[in-house]
Amino acid sequence: MGTSSMYNGYSDGNGQRNPLLPDDFDDSVGNNNDGDKNPENDQGNQGNGKPIDKKWENTKRNFSKLASGTSKNTRGAVSTYIKAYGGSKSAAKNAVSGIRTTVGLGNFLSNASTQGFKESLENLKIEYKNRSTSEVLNDLINYLAPNPITKEDSIARKALIVTMEKLYELIENDNINIESIDKLDEGTVKQIIPLYVESYIYERLLNDLGSRIEANSLNSANAVKLEKELKEYINSKVEITFLGIDMTNSEFSKKQVESLYNQCYKVMEDLK
Repeated sequence: MGTSSMYNGYSDGNGQRNPLLPDDFDDSVGNNNDGDKNPENDQGNQGNGKPIDKKWENTKRNFSKLASGTSKNTRGAVSTYIKAYGGSKSAAKNAVSGIRTTVGLGNFLSNASTQGFKESLENLKIEYKNRSTSEVLNDLINYLAPNPITKEDSIARKALIVTMEKLYELIENDNINIESIDKLDEGTVKQIIPLYVESYIYERLLNDLGSRIEANSLNSANAVKLEKELKEYINSKVEITFLGIDMTNSEFSKKQVESLYNQCYKVMEDLK
């Protein structure tokens, strides 16, 4: 699977450009390089003054310690990060583009596994005949997460590119021509939705606090190592949240998806 490390950019892990990166992809949109600017201001949540600022200062301090190696408390740092947003409910509510993209992706996958893959593409006016898997999935990316206008849009789009890379791998590894796909199997749906949520939460954290990791890591290898640890931690918590949830029968409405994000953030906020 590809990575979005601040040092390596988007690649397939072997130094090659991700085959699903659209030609117009701009990795600079949405990167928060202002280490002193509180991310909640970018999300339209101005907070209520110094108490909120202090929470973000503590969060940034915790991630600086993680990066420098003076702290190993990943769980505590992530919990503080979510609290700085005002808690899990507020963090989920502000995940506007992530929720919108999850709704679109979920409905597409649900239809593709019941009505049919080609029919679902046709409903979105995406041409698939005589086209490669990467071309079709690029169009799907552009439909579900168009060129970003805001930082939040960019985070959602980056997460979708990572997620679609997994779908690309599943199709290519089975050596299936995209025109011959009848319906997506339930196992694919169960993998893709949690992966998108995990990727979005990770990309959002990296956008908010990546500058702290970059500025305080001893070297690029240490920074990449910490990013990997954070991604694995988020993955473990999202997996816990999705246990027992039947993705094939889920309702992908804004309300339901926001509740799902709230649950994921809540698991990471609670130090249990």
